[in-house]
Amino acid sequence: MRESKAELTDRLRREGRFDAFKKRREELKAGGMPASDAWDAAAEEFPSPDAKPDTGTVPKADLRALKGKPAVSVVQAAAWAFEQLDCDWITPADAPSPGAWSLREWARSSMAARTEFYRLFVAKVLLPPQEDARQAEKEREKRRMANGSTQDAIERLLRRSDKHPDDVVKLGRPQGG
Repeated sequence: MRESKAELTDRLRREGRFDAFKKRREELKAGGMPASDAWDAAAEEFPSPDAKPDTGTVPKADLRALKGKPAVSVVQAAAWAFEQLDCDWITPADAPSPGAWSLREWARSSMAARTEFYRLFVAKVLLPPQEDARQAEKEREKRRMANGSTQDAIERLLRRSDKHPDDVVKLGRPQGG
């Protein structure tokens, strides 16, 4: 589990390294890095002494479980990676595809990668695909047409009655139009 900013600050103060951390963070900001990214990048340079070193790779034997798995869409891979991002018990065999596993591992590799993952992929996961939006618009248009046809039928029936057409209230439509 990653340290919060408060936990990192407390730990670095206890270790007597907080001033060095602040100096490094300011150097990164002066180099053009946004403040939030500078904090994350500097934090990576000041790991906890008891933190396990991250080799950034998964043993090849573990990856054999991915062999032969079919590709999934980027949206599906991002959705899976998003849901499994902090689940330390997930193995490559749990991934729907090699790409989904790779995306998850990249997003977990650093705070900067996590930030970039959220920026690039989460919007794709949360926003409906364009095809779904087009289909929803077609359904709305069908309902509008059906409502219009019903309205026209009601108006024709009322006109056939003994009522004068000016007395006909146009249901569902503003008066005068």
